[in-house]
Amino acid sequence: MPRIVADLAGARPIDISVIDGIETVTGGEGPWVRGLKSVHPGVIIAGTNAVTADTVATAVMGYDPRAKKGTAPFVDCDNTLTLAEGRGVGTTNLSNIDVRGVPIRDARFAFPGATGAAL
Repeated sequence: MPRIVADLAGARPIDISVIDGIETVTGGEGPWVRGLKSVHPGVIIAGTNAVTADTVATAVMGYDPRAKKGTAPFVDCDNTLTLAEGRGVGTTNLSNIDVRGVPIRDARFAFPGATGAAL
């Protein structure tokens, strides 16, 4: 699936990306997963490039956007962000992204397995 998502982002770039991080869940994808917990990060991230917006969101969640497969949050899959970056769709290098508003370190809401290495 990560390769398909990266290919789609390259075939039809997204003009604006809005990520709602006001409230979400941690511990799984849905209520069928034991240990699912409701959390309230209280952030909204927007950008004109989906890869860079997702890179910032990944860092806000406390994960390294450049993490290798086998490392949270890409434990069981390839890193979609670096795949898209390899296709020229965006960057996963936080120092090359113009972040405005609240700095990533101040917006950070660590999810399970997050190391904060990206900060």
